[in-house]
Amino acid sequence: MSRLKLLFRGALLPVSLALAPVGTPMAGERGEALRQIVPSRGVASPRYEDDSLMVRMVLRTPDQLTAFYLGRGFNQAAIDQILATCFLTPIVHNKTTDVLWLTLDDWRFSRGDKDIPRLGRDYWTARWAEAELPLAQQSTFGWTLLPEVRDLRPDEGAGGSVVIPRQDRPFTLTMRLPTGANKQGPVKTLVFEDLQCTNSSPAP
Repeated sequence: MSRLKLLFRGALLPVSLALAPVGTPMAGERGEALRQIVPSRGVASPRYEDDSLMVRMVLRTPDQLTAFYLGRGFNQAAIDQILATCFLTPIVHNKTTDVLWLTLDDWRFSRGDKDIPRLGRDYWTARWAEAELPLAQQSTFGWTLLPEVRDLRPDEGAGGSVVIPRQDRPFTLTMRLPTGANKQGPVKTLVFEDLQCTNSSPAP
């Protein structure tokens, strides 16, 4: 399996990586077991790891996106739609003995006080109609995305793409990660600061 294909099969990919802890701890807010700032400026793949979880953030380049989707029969109109956005691939490994939840509606993209919308599956349905993309390629695209909701069992990992409008300035991703079979456990929160789309020029 090629490296590029391995990276994109995130939603199905087990993750087991040994990485050094990264990030600046903050006092937990009420109901939170952990709130962690992860500085990301100038870091190609910012990451955080402790005894309970590992998260690595990969931002896709235009060359990666073009090569991957061209190789799977996407037409140029569809690739142009893809390149007009910003792809991030969070890779998460649950190191606890409990369930860890990935719920995309609980994640917040922002720049300052302004929220940045996430481009979900409904957005892409309309874009593919405009691009006249065949259903087979639409299905392929769907499995490269991180599921809207995913429960990670102990020692389980997952990853996949999350997409926002292209940004020309650094932005923040706040990931809320509830725990427990019914999300009744403490919430782990990671704040990735100063992320930047790789298809835009670095901010001065």
